[in-house]
Amino acid sequence: MTAFIATFHSQWGAVQFLKNAKQHQIPCRLAPVPRTLSSSCGTCAHYSHHDWDPGFVMKDLETIYRTTEGGYEAVHQGE
Repeated sequence: MTAFIATFHSQWGAVQFLKNAKQHQIPCRLAPVPRTLSSSCGTCAHYSHHDWDPGFVMKDLETIYRTTEGGYEAVHQGE
């Protein structure tokens, strides 16, 4: 499993992502966005999955980052 961070345009999007992750039994938690990343709403979802796309990417998604030893690498940009 790989660790990812998803950022969102709104808090609503972050909460919906968390609900979807729980329904799909994907480990996920909400937290403040790390200072090195930018986000519209300030809340991000930390989750673990074999791919950045857990199968329910939403319109409110801003960016998905893969966690690396040196920081974060953007792997998907939302609309």
